[in-house]
Amino acid sequence: MRKVKRKTEHILDLAKCFSLIFLLLLAVKPCYALSISGVPQWLESAVTRSLLAVWSEIPNRQDIDREGTLAIVAARLFAGYDVKVQPKRDGPAIIFVASDEIIKPEVKLNRPDLRGMALEWFSNDIAGVDDEIFALVENLPQSAFTWADEELRSKIGKIVENKLPGWDFSVQIYISQNSTLINISFRPSTNLILAIKPDLYSHTVPVMIRSYLEAKLIPAFSPLIGVPVQWAKTHKEEIETFANEFLEDRHSVENLRADVSVTFVADTVSSLEARVDSKDFMFQMWVAAFAGLEGRYPEVGAFFGFRPDVWLKPEIYIEAIFSLNDFDVISRVGGRFELVNNFWLGIENQWPDNEYFFRVQYSPLKIRRPYAFWRFSPELEAHEAALGYRFDEHVSVELYYDSLGKDKLGLRGVWHL
Repeated sequence: MRKVKRKTEHILDLAKCFSLIFLLLLAVKPCYALSISGVPQWLESAVTRSLLAVWSEIPNRQDIDREGTLAIVAARLFAGYDVKVQPKRDGPAIIFVASDEIIKPEVKLNRPDLRGMALEWFSNDIAGVDDEIFALVENLPQSAFTWADEELRSKIGKIVENKLPGWDFSVQIYISQNSTLINISFRPSTNLILAIKPDLYSHTVPVMIRSYLEAKLIPAFSPLIGVPVQWAKTHKEEIETFANEFLEDRHSVENLRADVSVTFVADTVSSLEARVDSKDFMFQMWVAAFAGLEGRYPEVGAFFGFRPDVWLKPEIYIEAIFSLNDFDVISRVGGRFELVNNFWLGIENQWPDNEYFFRVQYSPLKIRRPYAFWRFSPELEAHEAALGYRFDEHVSVELYYDSLGKDKLGLRGVWHL
């Protein structure tokens, strides 16, 4: 009895499993396989999706010719083609045959309103785009453009995205009895370059020359105003090369035999940073005024250095400081080494004292940075030091110390020329 009972329970469990499987099969819609031929490959997926939707809605009854119905609907949906449907075991085979005369279309690319370098780069980027689009539609019946336009736009969009990132486009298709024109116009996307801010940094070129070069860079790069940021990023190397060549062609840079290196960062306000440093020479001028230091008057300074291109970057220099009170002159001749970036150590002799000083100086290349220097004369037992901050290309303010002055600690403002 126990064996019979167990066998009966087993049979009941199997029956429940089969019932569940049967219900699941009823709930799942049948999966159809359609094969498409005769349309361009880029249209096959869109045509297949539409015909699958139609095929699944045609009742599967003996009194209905499903293949004939599908052929009639397909011919109405897809103008320009005659459609034949052949029954097959896994699903119908649908064959498209062009019913219209194939008229080779003309593809016209309308360039946007660009100037200079931007126009040149755009022309280079779209080279071959018209051929790629023509290859898509050269065998497409004219009537098919009425229903294939969205899929065509999607395909063109992938080509444009690859060739012209950041640019949008519009497609207009003009059909006449004997011709087809595909007109494509381009426009920049919303994220545009609105301004370019050039910044030139140098240890060796005077501020007046750097300001002049920055002013020249702004109109030179005006063709980039209004172009997409993303597109400008793809042309970063060309932009930096253009800026480099532009600066090297300036007489002020050429005469100083300066090396130029440029970094461009594309953004709404794009940054163009350039370092311009002479291979051999360094020249600086400044005007300084004091506050809180009795007996110290405004002064004008000039610095000229020569740098042989050898290890440790040694520099031989002369410096002259003119007092605007009595026109006394302090002259210095010295040499120094750049031990690490922007940090110098050296020795100099000063007249009229005719005494030597050790000199330590930290001068960062970029503005809006702190800097410092210290001078010490063992024979005079004199110290001179300053801790300053450079606010822009011209203005810096220092906390100044002079051990020989009546008031040893005060402020000094410097206007860099």
